[in-house]
Amino acid sequence: MIQSTESLVVPISPANDFAPADSRPDFASNGDLPRHRWYRFKEGFSAGLVSAFAREYLPQDGGRLLDPFMGSGTTAVEGARLGHYVDGIETNPFMAFMAKVKTRDYSRVSGIDVAALDCLRQRQRADAFILPRDSTLVERKGLKKWLLNRWVAIRFEQLRTSIANVQQAPLRDLLLFALLSSMEDVANARKDGKCWRYKTNWKRLDFSGKSLDEAFAAQVIRFIEDIKISPRLKGIATIARGDARRHMHRAGKEETIYDGILTSPPYLNSFDYTDIYRPELLMMQAANNAGDLRKLRFNTLRSHVQVAWKPSAPLNIPLLIEKIQAIDSAGLWCGRIPAMINAYFVDLDQVIVQCAKRLKAGATVAFVVADSAYCGVVIPVGLILSEIFERRGFAINKITTFRQTRGNGNHQQQSGERLNEVMVVAKYRGSTTKNLRYKKSSNGQKSCE
Repeated sequence: MIQSTESLVVPISPANDFAPADSRPDFASNGDLPRHRWYRFKEGFSAGLVSAFAREYLPQDGGRLLDPFMGSGTTAVEGARLGHYVDGIETNPFMAFMAKVKTRDYSRVSGIDVAALDCLRQRQRADAFILPRDSTLVERKGLKKWLLNRWVAIRFEQLRTSIANVQQAPLRDLLLFALLSSMEDVANARKDGKCWRYKTNWKRLDFSGKSLDEAFAAQVIRFIEDIKISPRLKGIATIARGDARRHMHRAGKEETIYDGILTSPPYLNSFDYTDIYRPELLMMQAANNAGDLRKLRFNTLRSHVQVAWKPSAPLNIPLLIEKIQAIDSAGLWCGRIPAMINAYFVDLDQVIVQCAKRLKAGATVAFVVADSAYCGVVIPVGLILSEIFERRGFAINKITTFRQTRGNGNHQQQSGERLNEVMVVAKYRGSTTKNLRYKKSSNGQKSCE
């Protein structure tokens, strides 16, 4: 048992009390699973986690599941595979596109291999698909490092042009996703979950247009193999573009009430996921320049400091206030971090309020989150989130601990205290028991209680 500063008692359980080892928030175990394996998404959780949640908390068949931070679509793919109705929201255009492609019905799509071969034969390059040459995305004179060699970029532009001419939308999207998901194989750097890191001896790898052709063809073959196994999912999944803080009404039909929520919001780690997926956003033309990327960042959860957020009134949670004050007085590499930490929980509070509007009484909600630390001060994200749940009409069922780490330099972890990656499980009581009201303090600043 663990107790917060406001006497919230929360049962703590180890992961093996909830599910086996393949049911952790780790995407690696999805690497051999049909549809899940179409894109290596390090930040995702396992299909086994979705299966375990559905088995314990959803009706046996035809349950309604919501994921307000859809990411790569693991909840949607696995939930629909099990026969449930899954709706999701995702603010990142590339991730939303990925989730849609992975959950589509391909039972009426034919000639995937023929269409891919036709695209590989084409050598035309439309001006509309020329990649930006004003960043480190493509090799050019004066750069010391770049992500794509010149001939890889040119070949991408040719394939992108030919794919755009495919008439059938599901087939066109499938081929475009095959192209986008094969780019990392021929890029000079690789994602590691935090940023792009250059591959060892990357210049000697000498990727070419032929390298991209081979990677694209291999990916198409992988897609065809999986579609033959499962041309359509048993249930139905829908994915909407939007900000979970403001656009929960876009999930499914507006009148739909859900049996459960399983999700994992961005962690409080100051990583900018818009930047991590910048190449894909530029390549699919969801963004064309730094200004477009900046606009996308403002629609993300306030878990990073890559843009100057508007300040939010503090949440009146003593444990959170105590931690922020300790960090603020310790000295930081970025003075905006204390405000970011508060804003992160304000955003989660807003998401939880929106979620409650779409839940039936007794529905189970599970959020996978992780502690963070700055200047040796640990932010117990799971505990603070539990406090917010309680105040918004939920009863905490348990906190399942998946993993404990010592943190790293990016978190400025300086203490011996472990950082927990957990799943907070709560049941919706059907009514709000205590509001987090905003009021003015003695110094005139608004606070939330």
